[in-house]
Amino acid sequence: MSRIIVKLKDYYFEYSTIVDAPVTYGMKRDEFEAYYRNEYGKSGMENFSSRMKRVDQKGTSSLYHNCAEETLKTNLAGHNGENLTVEEVYKFYCLRDII
Repeated sequence: MSRIIVKLKDYYFEYSTIVDAPVTYGMKRDEFEAYYRNEYGKSGMENFSSRMKRVDQKGTSSLYHNCAEETLKTNLAGHNGENLTVEEVYKFYCLRDII
């Protein structure tokens, strides 16, 4: 799977294992669901509730990681592909603070 849904605090975003970084900014749940429906259509929504159940339980839709921190551990989300801490990912992608 190349895209994982991650939840940090009360924000949801998609994380790509191809680029090892978020590919959307963080959104509140209703906004994220509308984005997901628009992006993936009716067929994409078929597994949405099971993915979101995992996200709400452990912070990630990944079947291989136990938490959001594991998913983000090897991220390249910073400037020039630098690794960001989970808090830095949250601030930059969810709160849109400049790092």
